Amino acid sequence: MKNEEIVCYCSNVTKDQILDALDNGAKTLNDIRRMTGACTLGKCKELSPIGKCCSPEIVDIIEQYQKGN
Repeated sequence: MKNEEIVCYCSNVTKDQILDALDNGAKTLNDIRRMTGACTLGKCKELSPIGKCCSPEIVDIIEQYQKGN
């Protein structure tokens, strides 16, 4: 099932894109940044509906993925 939930609002990166990067070898936030462009423009605090940076949420996704694999 596709998860089109936007995680990074400044770069318009979805949870699915982050999971795809993890499937393709990403292991860290820096890997996700490099592979998806997420968390690179520094505007999530302005653009996100919750007004926060996306990096903590991305780290949570990485940790959950690693626990499941």
